[in-house]
Amino acid sequence: MAIAVMNSACAAGIYHAIAPEGDENNLKARYEENIALFEPRFENNALTNTNLMYLCEAYSKTKRFTRLSSCLDRMEERYNMGEKTYFNFDLYDFVVLGRTKAKIDLGDYAGAAAYSQAYLDQKKSDLSRYAQVQLLSFNGLAKALTGDATGARAVVEQMESIYLGYPFNLLQQDRDEGEARIYMALNDYAKAYEVMQRVSGFSVFTIAVAETAFGSTGWFVFRELPNKFMKAKAAYAIGRTEEARKSYDELLANERTRANGEILWQLLYDRGRMAEAEGKGEVALRFYLQSIEVVEQQRKSISSETSKIGFVGNKQALYTAVVDLLVRQGQFGKAFEYVERAKSRALVDLLAERQNIVPQNQANTAATLQQLASLEQRYRILSPGVEEHRRLRSAMTDAAGDLRQKAPELASLVTVEAPAAADIQARLGTDETLLEFYGQGDDLFVFTVTRDSTTAAKLNAKGLEDEVRAFRDSLRDVRADARAETWKPLSRQLYDRLIAPVANALAKPRLIIVSHGALHYLPWGALFDGQQFLVDRVTLHQLPSASVMQFLAARKPATAKDMLLLGNPDLGRPDMDLPGAEAEVRAIKGIWPNSTMLMRKSATKGTLQKAGQLFKVIHVAAHGEFLSDQPLSSRLLLAPEGADNGQLTAGDLYGMHLNADLVTLSACETGMGKVLSGDDVVGLTRGFLYAGSNSIVASLWPVSDDETKFLMTSFYTNLKRMPKANALRQAQLETKKKYPHPFFWSAFQLTGMGR
Repeated sequence: MAIAVMNSACAAGIYHAIAPEGDENNLKARYEENIALFEPRFENNALTNTNLMYLCEAYSKTKRFTRLSSCLDRMEERYNMGEKTYFNFDLYDFVVLGRTKAKIDLGDYAGAAAYSQAYLDQKKSDLSRYAQVQLLSFNGLAKALTGDATGARAVVEQMESIYLGYPFNLLQQDRDEGEARIYMALNDYAKAYEVMQRVSGFSVFTIAVAETAFGSTGWFVFRELPNKFMKAKAAYAIGRTEEARKSYDELLANERTRANGEILWQLLYDRGRMAEAEGKGEVALRFYLQSIEVVEQQRKSISSETSKIGFVGNKQALYTAVVDLLVRQGQFGKAFEYVERAKSRALVDLLAERQNIVPQNQANTAATLQQLASLEQRYRILSPGVEEHRRLRSAMTDAAGDLRQKAPELASLVTVEAPAAADIQARLGTDETLLEFYGQGDDLFVFTVTRDSTTAAKLNAKGLEDEVRAFRDSLRDVRADARAETWKPLSRQLYDRLIAPVANALAKPRLIIVSHGALHYLPWGALFDGQQFLVDRVTLHQLPSASVMQFLAARKPATAKDMLLLGNPDLGRPDMDLPGAEAEVRAIKGIWPNSTMLMRKSATKGTLQKAGQLFKVIHVAAHGEFLSDQPLSSRLLLAPEGADNGQLTAGDLYGMHLNADLVTLSACETGMGKVLSGDDVVGLTRGFLYAGSNSIVASLWPVSDDETKFLMTSFYTNLKRMPKANALRQAQLETKKKYPHPFFWSAFQLTGMGR
């Protein structure tokens, strides 16, 4: 090895003489330089397919997926024109591999598996051994990530059947790494550890030579570090704790590890878990907080790169570990602050890919936001040295601080932040209690916050989602349930689990609830203590997080016009008409005669976008769709207008500006689908809050026309003489007298400011 290293300068000279343009940048992981080198010629279609290969690789590594897609399309075009190979490597294999990796990066595991499998079936024996190993590796990984364990293990068998003896020995490591990734994704850590033991020592030798000859840290960051992490992670999972601890500490001591935040935070998190298992609570907390610091340095969710090594870390589990430890230590205020940070992290993740989140009234902050995005993009590339990363972190901190000063609410969507517990306490009225829930798996924490104190309790969440679903289902079966009241024991059961342990929260007349997970779908007012419903005892409203109070309290609603009523939009389909919604809107118009009423073809998205900021109250009686697995695609179905299909998505709302004190969505449904982690039910409610509304009244399920009309007319009558939350409670109580079943009166909830 010493001889090879001494001769590496000579090897470097030969390399520079024959290497294609861009190859050295690729070797050194200088992807930005390749982008700068090739991108200007891309628009003029002046790149060879070899040039395009390096440009596509740079886009892939820097997570610029839209540009990557165009680049791979261009490669396919030139391939069809005759530029088919690079050193006997079929360039179309690279295109397929690039698209497969991108699908995995973007979480489309099923798409990646199907796409790569179709190509493997088509090419069969025509693939080179290198292409077979690479494509099978990512095909198997995609199958494993979709839960297709049988298919993934079958891929491993195929990989083992490929002859990789002389002269193909160098591909053995690619195969072994691929198999280990698949086993990691299958949570088969014993097999992953076994395979990683086979990883060729020759590759370590070649890495050392490459780094000596070319000064590249890219080899370490992109190959040696993931390999060592996989082996250490597998060792930890199978109980080889001492070996894992030694490996983790070696990696953490190497400053170059800092260049891969996607792996670094998981190293720190696992070291914290090891320390906690040894009873070293303070040491564990230090590791956890360092891990959270890494997670919060980036706007983009840091999971795509680690998905390629078969282990997608759960950032919410990290926050839960911190909260659990702080609660056990009695540091309730600090634990509450990290719950708020966890919800902030989840929202930042959700919006990470959106570009149009600057409302029209904040256009002057766009340059600062773009500067922050540019710095984050460079930070994610991982090619700069340690000093460059430190400089970028400092610049990112400065840019984020500048954004917080210019537009604090916008900053909350792109940076992780949360106010101190004392600041949240100070925003509560003397007559208010805030209950905030947070958890993961079978653990659920509930924080009771008043103006004077913050306390916490740990609850058992096992089976909670099923109970919420069963309760909602029992409420829907209203006709068959009229006498049996099958909902009542389920309601009592949920009350005993969620409210009874913190019954002191009901000592004050106003209760604010911050839900989590399945609890977002729970009609809180319908929880029953055996004698009364919760709505009988307190005035309820909800918040997506306690932190939003600081933004809502600072707003001044519009005063120009009273109310905008949009009802029964004409969707071009008679079966989608809502005559009951139209009658409801006309009844509200009778209560608020100065309101502006727009029906049918006039109830358009454009009208809401343009005129919405003029009205204090906006009432929308239209179809709505909530997509819990794609919350930003949740939508209101308004009347189409020209080329506009009329669909107002939650994502659109992050670029809108409203001045409403209240938005009511009376015909929409929040269906209970897949529950995500963190502050997961964002959808239309959070979107309208960010767009400028102080509060939203929305329904958890569609309610019959007559009952909805009765409740809404009662609500708007009450709203003339009492605060919003009180007006809704009184309307629910009045509706309950006439229509006693909870299905009819408990669906509507108020989120935002209750006064």
